[in-house]
Amino acid sequence: MELVTYKKFKTEEEAIPLLEILKLNVIPYETENIASAVDITFTGGTELEDKIAIKLKVADFERVDALFHKIAVDNLNLVDKEHYLFDFTNEELYDVLENYNEWSKTDFLLAQKLLNDRGQAVSNEEVQELRNKKIEKLRQAEKGHRGWLIFGFISAVFGGILGIFIGYHHFKFKKTIPTGERVYAYDVQTRKKGLQIFYVGVVAFVFWLFVWFLDLK
Repeated sequence: MELVTYKKFKTEEEAIPLLEILKLNVIPYETENIASAVDITFTGGTELEDKIAIKLKVADFERVDALFHKIAVDNLNLVDKEHYLFDFTNEELYDVLENYNEWSKTDFLLAQKLLNDRGQAVSNEEVQELRNKKIEKLRQAEKGHRGWLIFGFISAVFGGILGIFIGYHHFKFKKTIPTGERVYAYDVQTRKKGLQIFYVGVVAFVFWLFVWFLDLK
C-alpha cells in the first residue's frame, strides 16, 4: 500500500515525538528528505522551510491522530505558563484552531482551553466545523503561477527538458491533505495548460534532436 505524507518538519528533532509514537505502536512509516523537493519549489510558500516528511498508510492517519490527541490531553495540564500561546490574543488563538494542521496537538488543545478560560467558549462541535471548513479549503485546487507557466512554455518550445517537466508537474501534481486524500494541486485550466506545455516540449525536443542528428551527418 502506498505511503503518503502525514506531517512535515523543519528539523529532525521536531520529528522525534512522532517517530517515537510510530515505533512504540509498530506503525509502518517512511521518512523522506524534502529539503529540495520540486513540488515545494514550484508551489512556494512557507513550506520551503520543511526538511523532513513522515509518510504513513492513509488507513493509519486516524489512529495516529488519536494517539497524539490522547498524549496531548494527558499533558495539557503540565504545560508551563511560559508557553508562547499564553501571550496570544483571542484572535490569534482562534487562528490556531482554524489552521489546526499547522500546529501541534498540544498547541491546538491549549488554544481551545485558553479561549474557554477567557470566556470565549469554543465547543467541540464548533472545532469540528472549523476542521471541516479547513479540509474543504485545502481540497480546493489552486491556479498556477503565470510566470512559471510562461517560463515552462518558452523552455518547452526550445526543447528544454525543464519545460517538459514543468508541464507534467502542473498537469499531474497532487497534494496530500490532513485526511490522507491525494487531490490535484492545480485547477482544471492550469492542468490543461500544463498538458499543452508538456506536449509542446516533447514535440520540440524530438524536433531539435532530429535537427542535431542531421547536423552530425
